[in-house]
Amino acid sequence: MRDSVLMVLEEALSFGDTLVIVRSGAAIAEVMGGPLRRGQEWLTIGDDGTGASHVHVKISEVQRLRFRHGEGRNAALDVLNANGEAIFSLSFRKTSAGRAETFDSDRLATLKARFGHLAEVPA
Repeated sequence: MRDSVLMVLEEALSFGDTLVIVRSGAAIAEVMGGPLRRGQEWLTIGDDGTGASHVHVKISEVQRLRFRHGEGRNAALDVLNANGEAIFSLSFRKTSAGRAETFDSDRLATLKARFGHLAEVPA
């Protein structure tokens, strides 16, 4: 089932204009989304050329997905571990109605139609 979760994640990244957001207790990193590459043990998200930003994620930690869209926030797809904790989030830019100058209602509708049913998808 993990393969199906990774396929959905790859599809989500293909929507473009995404941010990969990784949080810790004292820091937040936001990296532009990009291609997903799968190695034996790790996923690489983003460009990994010289000087390019990317994120490495341990495949064995990826257990399920959760789509969310809250008031005043961009729609997001959370990648969760076995404890239900977010490893990282994939934020879909231009989906916050609170930012009228960049809001794209068609993009939000498309994302909700495709990923809205993913309250959680087990691996």
